[in-house]
Amino acid sequence: MTDAFRFFLTLLDLAGLILLVLYFVQMGLAAVLPARRLRFPAPAALKFTFVIPALNEGLVIGATVETLRALAPEAQVVVVDDASDDDTGRVVQALAAQDSGVSLLRRTLPQARQGKGLALNWAVQQLLNRLRIDGADLTREIFVIVDADGRITPELLGEASSAFADGRVMGAQARVRIRPSVLSLAPRTLSGRMLEQQQDMEFFIIRHLQHLRQRWHSVGLFGNGQFMRASYVHEQFRQGRLAWPDCLLEDFASGVEMRLAAPDHRMIFLDSAVTQQGLPDLRRFIRQRARWTQGAMQCLGYLPRLWSAGMPWLARLDLSYFILGPWLNAVIVLSLLTQPFRWAFGAHGLILDPLVSALITGVNVVLQLQWVARYQREHRLNTGQVLFTLVSLPVYGFALLLSLPLAYWNHFSGRRTWDKSSRHVEPGEAVPSMNGD
Repeated sequence: MTDAFRFFLTLLDLAGLILLVLYFVQMGLAAVLPARRLRFPAPAALKFTFVIPALNEGLVIGATVETLRALAPEAQVVVVDDASDDDTGRVVQALAAQDSGVSLLRRTLPQARQGKGLALNWAVQQLLNRLRIDGADLTREIFVIVDADGRITPELLGEASSAFADGRVMGAQARVRIRPSVLSLAPRTLSGRMLEQQQDMEFFIIRHLQHLRQRWHSVGLFGNGQFMRASYVHEQFRQGRLAWPDCLLEDFASGVEMRLAAPDHRMIFLDSAVTQQGLPDLRRFIRQRARWTQGAMQCLGYLPRLWSAGMPWLARLDLSYFILGPWLNAVIVLSLLTQPFRWAFGAHGLILDPLVSALITGVNVVLQLQWVARYQREHRLNTGQVLFTLVSLPVYGFALLLSLPLAYWNHFSGRRTWDKSSRHVEPGEAVPSMNGD
């Protein structure tokens, strides 16, 4: 084994160690710093419009629209049918015929099916035209982006009204929670239940990260439960910019655009939740996470703009760390791929003192255990459920690792298809009739 290759392995291991320390710092701060209580003026008189991009969502769209109308009867619900093959449009049309608060916007090929971001830009431009004709005050109009399986909690719009009473707030993101669909454990459902529960715990951790980012003015937008002030969106279009950039992570990119548009724009994290389906199928999960990872890779071009913009340096660091995440994770993947060569040729990279290795392992274990303990307190898990959560952790980590090569392959092969997640009928809900009966 040449000295040059040993030096390469040492650099690779050193880079991985630095990345691990950065991860510990971020997670440690999110764990120990309390959520900052923000004070807002009295809740403003706002008008909310739910915008639901939908492509072949016939299984879930009816229940979602009905739930939104029941919990927010004063809000409008607009479904954007992106040239669905199933009965999505017919289901929404039937609801709209009975309820003036529901409307349908249809996109047609070849313009349709070009991605969620483009569908949102097109639909919101239609809605802005209507609002201007009606003479609406765009500063009081709020667009709420909800996935076709999204369900809001009753407190969400009240919390959003308080946040948007501050005229500097242009966007907000609701907490996301996962609705389980695998309710009983059996050999064939075990992996699905693990995936769903770990997705919920992941969003639980993200909630704490979002509170940390709120201190740094770098709250991320997720797409499901994303609030945007209509006056901001109108100004973006007026200046020839897309409110939702044309990439596979249009929600995160829309938040970056919002921060770059003006130094005083604020984004708020809302503790009230929007719930969504989990992905109990490993293949569907890997495809979703590969799309998210590739979307972050497409945001690399934002780095020069971030570092030339007038924003807090911690916000720049945090946003840059997220954008660089897939590229930094490639170091970990490369380190794993070189392990067979190391075993075969007896090559070593960075050799750590056993005490240092034990310290790193201990810190990682403590971080994971404290998240499980917090999750247990919120959900009141019993001992068996806690053990199940602990056993699920490595399974979930392995599933995330599997998504990385697919993301890299898609990115470098030029594949940019919006590979949307498919939905399923949830327990207790009726299967929609394809005959309209």
